[in-house]
Amino acid sequence: MGRIPSWAKIVLFLSSYSPLYIIVALRAHDAVHSILGYRLEPVGVGPVELSYLSIGSVILTVVSVVFLALMIRMNRTRQGQLSEIEQYRNRSDMFTEYLLVYIFPFIVFEFSNVFDVAAFLVLFVTVAAIVIRSNRLFVNPVLVAFRYRVYEVETEHERRILLTKDRLDGNDITINTARISSDVYITTR
Repeated sequence: MGRIPSWAKIVLFLSSYSPLYIIVALRAHDAVHSILGYRLEPVGVGPVELSYLSIGSVILTVVSVVFLALMIRMNRTRQGQLSEIEQYRNRSDMFTEYLLVYIFPFIVFEFSNVFDVAAFLVLFVTVAAIVIRSNRLFVNPVLVAFRYRVYEVETEHERRILLTKDRLDGNDITINTARISSDVYITTR
């Protein structure tokens, strides 16, 4: 794959916060918003009423997680190359970096207030810019649900991030990998 287009990076970032969108959808399920004097009442969806913010959050969750799953599947089925791993370090601890953004909305934001929603979006866009530029798109809690681990590995030629469902153990590890991004690889089948 090599270089991921900007739009795909944004969707990958969005997928990493899909549990947060579910939280927002639940917290804002009956919120009434007023935008420029126009009142947005919750709408009936089956047996429940949901706010537009809740509906948008659910749609965002589904679209971004499906995109992530397709991207991972597409890359795992590619013809990879054998890589000899000289050193490795489990970096699954990087998933905890997302906890602050999950806790923050519970403490401060009232999702029925349009200004709080706007403030949350400013924070969210700031975090997005940092994550996308620092190439941490694959430190994604949804990948934990897909049973992936993140390793920082060193091969003879470079240091890279490796996504794998396998547990790296021992010395002289040789695995088949495919490149997803500049320094991010995934094990292939």
